[in-house]
Amino acid sequence: MILFINVMSNARVLFIVKERKVYGTKTTSYGLVNSCQFIVNVLNEHGIESKVVQVIDNNYIDKEVTDFKPTHCFIEALWVVPEKFEVLSKLHPTVKWTVRLHSMIPFLVSEGMSFDWIDQYEALRTEKGINIYVSCNNNKLFSDLRCIYSSVEFAPNIYYPDKAPYSDDIKVEKGDNILNIGCFGALRILKNHCQQAVWAIEFADKHKKKLNFHVNVSNYETDETCPVLKNLRAIFKRTNHTLFEHMWLSHQDFITLVSQMDFGMQISFTETFNIVAADFVHTNVPVVVSTEIDFVNSLSTVNPSNRDSILNAMNLVYGKKRDELVALNRDLLNSHNIFAKKIWLSHVK
Repeated sequence: MILFINVMSNARVLFIVKERKVYGTKTTSYGLVNSCQFIVNVLNEHGIESKVVQVIDNNYIDKEVTDFKPTHCFIEALWVVPEKFEVLSKLHPTVKWTVRLHSMIPFLVSEGMSFDWIDQYEALRTEKGINIYVSCNNNKLFSDLRCIYSSVEFAPNIYYPDKAPYSDDIKVEKGDNILNIGCFGALRILKNHCQQAVWAIEFADKHKKKLNFHVNVSNYETDETCPVLKNLRAIFKRTNHTLFEHMWLSHQDFITLVSQMDFGMQISFTETFNIVAADFVHTNVPVVVSTEIDFVNSLSTVNPSNRDSILNAMNLVYGKKRDELVALNRDLLNSHNIFAKKIWLSHVK
């Protein structure tokens, strides 16, 4: 395995994320930002000055690098055009640039330029001597891409949120006849929300419970252009159950919401990490996940197409094994974090 940082202890690490405004205004808390902040928390705790920033586009990178003076700069996800690195490398010749991927290949290829850009990044390094690399936050993706790009590096996610108290302002409906299931995360086709909603409805009906099915939405998704949300609304319109649409929250408010679920569902077709599943583990709430997620116990891990195994796993997490499964999840996530921290800190201490 390649260790991606090989510097002296004076390392300074900057993570740059493209600003998102799909929620009406700039959002300070979403998946990429949170995942970077967790790594920043660990690096800073170990005396390695680190920071995550959001920028509007390519043209704002130079200012942030000039201000922070990093030794390493991670560009989170594919959004910087390859030719921009020729300009940036001349302005900041001592910086190691890394474009860090957060999507498995099925998600990557939803944008037609993905592998073309990776090829161009590789060519910038091998043909022009620019200090730019591509890294993956997932070991399976790392193995896949190593078949094509021998220089690809591995930079896993860490789950290390701030230790702040839960909010008193976030409340969900509770009751003996109510079942709260959280199926959070971006409403994308491969996240499989609609199928999970149907299974949740079937499960609630069998247990004679009123289902409150909780999802995240944004201003972008609440117009009628989002097929997932449009179909979720249609599904629940024909039932006695309720779809709860939560606008995106700060991470601390979000885990307050997660902590009030009876259990979670993250049975997606493809994942590189899944912070939402880690949020369930962190808040001691059981979660049923697909085989794409490797820090949840095997009894709660299912094939995303196998209805019977999914309903069986839902019975387990809602039943007497709840506490046992929660404890197993915490051990697995902790083991992942120890592994990931060693990689991030290996040559920086």
